[in-house]
Amino acid sequence: MAADQAKQERIGAVVMSVASVVVAGLEWLDRPEPGEIVEAEPDWYVTFTVAIHGLILVLLLVALARLPRLVADRPGLRLPFLVMILVGIVAASYVVGRDLGMV
Repeated sequence: MAADQAKQERIGAVVMSVASVVVAGLEWLDRPEPGEIVEAEPDWYVTFTVAIHGLILVLLLVALARLPRLVADRPGLRLPFLVMILVGIVAASYVVGRDLGMV
């Protein structure tokens, strides 16, 4: 049962990392040109996106903390998963920072 749980957590970490990189890429492509006038988004939408992207960031941080248990049965996956989770954290941080207007 523990091996199944570790496998599920690995799949979850992969999905969250890939999703955060895709969303960060889409956010980067959608950035306004300098001097372009941007229409404000509704408050409910901004709050919702900050909550979702913040949750993904928190879950990636939890996956980073649980990394030794995630790859205990497959030590060769330690470095690729570490890099993947860190890239996902950077991407999710960019998206959250952009949602909050800090980037």
